[in-house]
Amino acid sequence: MFTLRFITTQFRPNHRITLRTSVQDWQEDIPGNYSGDSWVFALPDAPYQNGFECKFILEQQYWMLGENLPIQPFPGGDFPFDEQRVQFPPLTEILPENGIVPRRFFQANLDPNLVYDVIVIGSGIGGGILADQLADRGLEVLVLEAGSYLFPTHVGNLPRQHFLMKGVDKNIWGMWDDFKITNYTNAFNSAYIGGQGFNLGGRSIFWGGLIPEMKSYEFEDDWPDAIQQYMTSEGYVQGNDLMQKAQVASDYQDQMTTFFQNQFPSYRAFTAPMAISHTDRSRRNIGGGVFSTADLLMESQMSQGESGNLNLTINLNHAAKFIETSEGRATAVVAADLIGGVDRKYLGREIVLSAGTVESTKLALLSGLQDPNGKIGQGITDHPIFFTHFALPKSSPFYRDRSAAKLLMQHNQAGKNPTGQFQHRYNVVIELGTDFNQGRFVDPDLVEAHLVEKGAFMLCEIVFLFHAPLVESNQISQAGDSFVKPNVFMQEAPIRVEEWEEVNAFKNAVIQQLGGVAIEGQNLDLQTAGLGGVAHEVGTLRMGEDGVVNADLKFHGYENLYACDLSVFPNSPAANPTLTLGALALRLATHLKDKAPVEVETRGFESFSQKDQYSKAVRNMFEK
Repeated sequence: MFTLRFITTQFRPNHRITLRTSVQDWQEDIPGNYSGDSWVFALPDAPYQNGFECKFILEQQYWMLGENLPIQPFPGGDFPFDEQRVQFPPLTEILPENGIVPRRFFQANLDPNLVYDVIVIGSGIGGGILADQLADRGLEVLVLEAGSYLFPTHVGNLPRQHFLMKGVDKNIWGMWDDFKITNYTNAFNSAYIGGQGFNLGGRSIFWGGLIPEMKSYEFEDDWPDAIQQYMTSEGYVQGNDLMQKAQVASDYQDQMTTFFQNQFPSYRAFTAPMAISHTDRSRRNIGGGVFSTADLLMESQMSQGESGNLNLTINLNHAAKFIETSEGRATAVVAADLIGGVDRKYLGREIVLSAGTVESTKLALLSGLQDPNGKIGQGITDHPIFFTHFALPKSSPFYRDRSAAKLLMQHNQAGKNPTGQFQHRYNVVIELGTDFNQGRFVDPDLVEAHLVEKGAFMLCEIVFLFHAPLVESNQISQAGDSFVKPNVFMQEAPIRVEEWEEVNAFKNAVIQQLGGVAIEGQNLDLQTAGLGGVAHEVGTLRMGEDGVVNADLKFHGYENLYACDLSVFPNSPAANPTLTLGALALRLATHLKDKAPVEVETRGFESFSQKDQYSKAVRNMFEK
């Protein structure tokens, strides 16, 4: 017997370290025990007596970096390795976790005999809102979320990660880089840099909170008329109400809004609409902060009754693998239970893909869904985004060391010109005092340190977000089983030279009018944002009669299969897409409730046992 030891305090349990060796052709994970700040692997002399090579493995997925470790064992030998010798790549895969909070509030229902009214795959903006609305309306809902419980709220409502520097720091969602997952590969010459949020609430716990409405020209040509009519009549009203739209006024905000409107009369300037609830001082309430579906779903799970958890089941750590279909109907979802290590089948009367543009497309491809128009996976697009950072020195009349303003500007003539070509097809977001705009400082020492670091300057940003049709040559493909990452090919949507010149001139005029200067070590040139960097990619399950889903988000060729995430957008609007997606989820909830059997209206469960009895009865009908 001899011993290998990995001495580590960083990777103690809940992490798991195993060992693989050349003797087993690198195929077998040899378990160890964690004792005395070390993972200890006690191995018999045979079959290792002639020497071998080995590597430590993190979470059975991440091979240690560097060369194989050569071992020449001898009886009673002890071979220690420390963290300098054994290092692992960054964690970029889904890591199942089942701590005390999810065990208390998110107990999975693993009964294969239950038939749910609706199964929703994914808990982000589309899936989370949809599931909560359906459960509140009396439908029995199962949410399958591949990730675990990470945070119960948007990271902007938590202690912030502040980088004390002269540059602009997007601290409202700054922890995204620490937790994003890259569950895809890029094809040759693909420029996609996005990531996925595998966790309760999906990417909704990492977003900027900006919720502009799409303008009429953004709906033109591509969106079904019924969707535009719904959005302008009630969709945006209901979406803004759900997300608790705020347009917070201040003397400085009002001053800057007036300034921009007067200096740039060709544009409409207004306070940027944000999905951030604020304290109601008259009621002495505590503000809810930035909207996320993690907040929404967890509040329901912790609350009893029909508006709470009675009709809602959330199975975390369940990665959907494929959807079973038969004779034009989706019948079940097969998912990998990442905690139990087994595949499970869940039955649903209606099934909704809400796993995001990449993952929903992967699932559609793995399921071999009918695709009469040949559009599944085609056209993944992120609209062009250009930005620059600048500073206002104390000499500027608009300098404020601790104030902030955030404006949205839109050209009055945005739309199509007489030749049918889009013009002024962009939104402008201007932030003055970006560090205090949506800022949250708890430690006053950090505030003072930040003020010292940035010096006598006010940090600012200007961003241009363009409307763009889908780029048809972009695509997502899937070669292999569910454990194989999808392949993304994505290139930028083009803009015309005159459009570039227009926004560049506007940027120069804004900075000049404000008396702005370059931040130390930077310049004032417009930079191109990376594709997918702010999670606006759309289009792979586009809606439309010639697309993948219809105006009700139902897949063509299936009676009961839907999609509800950014993949259904038939173009990439200038407006940030979150509000529109939330409104689409509300519309789909109404559609599915109206489509539900009559007994859903009256069944009025009073207990979970009644709920189970109903589900078994439906299953009997389902099988007949």
